[in-house]
Amino acid sequence: MSQHQPTQNDYPLNATVVALIFLVTFVVIGGLIYANSPTFASQPGGEEVVEVALVEPTATSLPPTATPTLPPTASPTPLPSATPTAAPVATSTPESPVEVAAADVEATDASYDPALVAQGETLYQLCAACHGPDARGLPNLGKDLVTSEFVHSLSDEELLTFVNTGRPLWDPMNTTGIDMPPKGGNPALKDEEILAIIAYIRTLTASNAGAAIGSAGESQAVADAGQSGGSETVAAAAYDPALVAQGETLYQLCAACHGPDARGLPNLGKDLVVSEFVHSLSDEELLNFVKAGRPLWDPLNTTGIDMPPKGGNPALTDEEILAIIAYLRTLSASGG
Repeated sequence: MSQHQPTQNDYPLNATVVALIFLVTFVVIGGLIYANSPTFASQPGGEEVVEVALVEPTATSLPPTATPTLPPTASPTPLPSATPTAAPVATSTPESPVEVAAADVEATDASYDPALVAQGETLYQLCAACHGPDARGLPNLGKDLVTSEFVHSLSDEELLTFVNTGRPLWDPMNTTGIDMPPKGGNPALKDEEILAIIAYIRTLTASNAGAAIGSAGESQAVADAGQSGGSETVAAAAYDPALVAQGETLYQLCAACHGPDARGLPNLGKDLVVSEFVHSLSDEELLNFVKAGRPLWDPLNTTGIDMPPKGGNPALTDEEILAIIAYLRTLSASGG
């Protein structure tokens, strides 16, 4: 009896299962491959572009950097500006400057405390080396303080400021050729002590008022003739009339401040006819003063108004200024 060989038809279910298993395996493997492969995107033109997934970096917050704080800068405090003190303006013109000056000296002297005067007398010895033991001055050193028109023309506060400042050689008003140092070369002197010395000098001036001021018919510059250049009355007579006439014409340049008659204008220029300061200077000294002027910061500026060099007329020559001075001398000699 022959054996029967099995055929494919004998196992129909087994072949189908195997085929399904193979198909599922293929699909799974294909899916895994597709899942792990890059995605292709098509662009116009048929080219495929690989889209790569970019991983954005995670921002790591850095610790804040400390900004150094600068200390506040102190703002400079402006210093108060010194305001020049305007001298009181005379409300009327004195009939006799000599009589008024004598009255002022006596009134001032009467107001001083005797103890203050005694202190000043002791302290004055610091000034005696230049101004003499009696305050009458020493040749080629310090001037006479008793009969000085310059001392008479200043208040105590103005004289205190002058002593504190001194008068150096380059000052156009220095007529001695000797340097006057601040505080007379005694820097330790206090203001109160200087005022005591001034009080003492005022008493000397009061007790010698007649000799220091002179008679009403004389110029006070005669008392200081050895230091101011001589008698103004005599000098006025010596001027050439043509020079005086020229000076009268040129004086109009000064009239805006000092008045058309040289008697001064309130809150502007001072009276040049009866001025003790003008009397106390020689022509050359007055020329130097006019050329230098007197600025606001000058401690002897008592008007509060700046006097510019040459009165604000820089074109004036020395000869023209001297002509103006000659004209003023004639006004002073005649009393205006």
